[in-house]
Amino acid sequence: MAATRSGRWVLDQGDFTTRRLLHKSYGGSLMGGIAPLQSSTHTFLFSKDGQFGDGWRQGGTFYYEGATSYASKSWEDHYVNKAIETAWTTGRRLHLLLAPRAPAHGLWRYAGSFVFDGIAEERTITSPHGAPVRYPLYRLRMIDNLTHHPGRMSAPGDPRTVDVRRVERCDLLRRDALKDPLDGERPETRLSKTFERYLITQGYAVHRIRIRHSPECAPLFTDTWVAQLRLLIEAKAGKNLTDDVRYATGQLGQYTRHLPGVMRKAILLPCDPGGELRAFAQFMGADLVWPEGRSWCTTGNWAHHVGIEQVGETKR
Repeated sequence: MAATRSGRWVLDQGDFTTRRLLHKSYGGSLMGGIAPLQSSTHTFLFSKDGQFGDGWRQGGTFYYEGATSYASKSWEDHYVNKAIETAWTTGRRLHLLLAPRAPAHGLWRYAGSFVFDGIAEERTITSPHGAPVRYPLYRLRMIDNLTHHPGRMSAPGDPRTVDVRRVERCDLLRRDALKDPLDGERPETRLSKTFERYLITQGYAVHRIRIRHSPECAPLFTDTWVAQLRLLIEAKAGKNLTDDVRYATGQLGQYTRHLPGVMRKAILLPCDPGGELRAFAQFMGADLVWPEGRSWCTTGNWAHHVGIEQVGETKR
């Protein structure tokens, strides 16, 4: 596994690595079961599945033991526990790595990316000194599961008129379909699904938002909503980039009038639109995203969250 300065995640579910190689590539400490990284938005969670309180539950949920209370501080104040509990709101990614049940020369198997889904229970054990020690048992939910089953996810707007839905053609985002070709899809679908697949591999769930703005009109459906980044994306793949950018900024403006929880807006295009349209989009409060070889570029200052290159300066 090559070192990555961009923060881009390169392991696929089921891949094996050593902890030393993992930290050499991404930084962080070799000590402890919970390793939040200061140089990127990754947090590593190491577990021996089935031991202590850790383990799989139904529906793609994993229970994971947090750090115990220490010295005079409670477990609530432990910085590694806060890294788990605040991962969603800070745009951080939780990566779970499992130790094989049989000795395997220090190898760890990558189980996938997860989101914090609450505290299942608080437990108490007795320390070697006879004092009670408390710790949380966290409930973690797989990104794949959340993408396909948003359930009652909080909407970035009035819940009476706004709700979170699965993206269109969510079947193309199944784990067993992520590497299937998209050649037969229409250009806009091919573009949006390619980027959504990339976001999932980087540890971010993708959805869309339904807006029921008035009883007499049909609801509005957005393209891609990345809740962890508060990022709303509109994809365009027409024949005229200028028209696409103009139209997309209008759509994003109408959507976000009803979505005060959106912090970032972006337009996904099939290629770099050039300096004039970059400047226009920024003036209208939107970032641009486009493919560049096997990776992606954006004008947004959220590039480091997803391991892609930021192009140009932004004042927002």
